[in-house]
Amino acid sequence: MSRNILMAVGAGLGSSVLFLLVLSGNPLALLLSYFGHLPLFLIGLWQGPKRLLVAAIAACSALVLLGGLLPFTVFMVVFAGPAMLLTRLALVTRKDETGKPGFVPTGIVVSAMAVMIAMVMIVITGSVTAEGLDIQEFISQFLGQMYSEMGVPMTPELQNIIDMFQTYFPAIVAVSWLLMLFANAAIAQAILVRSGRNLRPSPDLASMALPGWSLFAFALAGFLVGFADGSLAYVARNVAVVLAVPFLIQGLALVHGQAARWPQKRMILTVFYIVAVLSTWSFIAITGLGIVEHLIRLRGKQPMTRSNEEDR
Repeated sequence: MSRNILMAVGAGLGSSVLFLLVLSGNPLALLLSYFGHLPLFLIGLWQGPKRLLVAAIAACSALVLLGGLLPFTVFMVVFAGPAMLLTRLALVTRKDETGKPGFVPTGIVVSAMAVMIAMVMIVITGSVTAEGLDIQEFISQFLGQMYSEMGVPMTPELQNIIDMFQTYFPAIVAVSWLLMLFANAAIAQAILVRSGRNLRPSPDLASMALPGWSLFAFALAGFLVGFADGSLAYVARNVAVVLAVPFLIQGLALVHGQAARWPQKRMILTVFYIVAVLSTWSFIAITGLGIVEHLIRLRGKQPMTRSNEEDR
């Protein structure tokens, strides 16, 4: 067995161990489980999709032996499947407008992953509905049971929190999942770039542009929210939140592009992110900015940065 295959198997086993840390109940272990995608992305973005498939098979085999079909299924849906899809998209090459070979633009990868996560959410919520259950009631009971097992008494205040969370609970879970996917991929890419083992150059956030169909998908979900009712409206509302994530990133791309025009770029971005984290509404504003940028191209065809401004 070659060294590269052994490393792929090791990465898969490491990912499965991080995945199983969720079952420990330890807060630190739970935090580490968020990096379960990282070993998979390290192998995939370094040695390609075939080695990533080897890692996924090793992880899934170990999980079947240790826990049966349930952990295997969850791992495939939450960890291995998305990691393989994102890696495959990131490493696909095609010709650009000038006829030169290049990698798929970051905007397409981000939008495609958001659609994939939204589709998984539709399948899961649809399965709950098919069982004759009310989705919101099911989620309310799930959250109530979760707090009960944690020993938290059910008070009117806690019930209000549950009622608030159940409205967007699928979207909260899906968006967290999507952002952790991107975060793990970015960390893996940074590690590989530093060690000189990356297969593709790191994407420039300031130059990211979304494909045209991303707005159509988001608008379709918004249309269903306005004209549907019941479970369909609930699912459409949560899907719309997930499909808004690429526009949030597009808004951040615009901010990074404008900040690059100033010598105090890092200080500007640091202050910006501090304000954004402290205000939930800021993310809505940034998403709106991303939609405006998508429609009228505030940056033009080539984002203005300090470097290309000086070249002119």
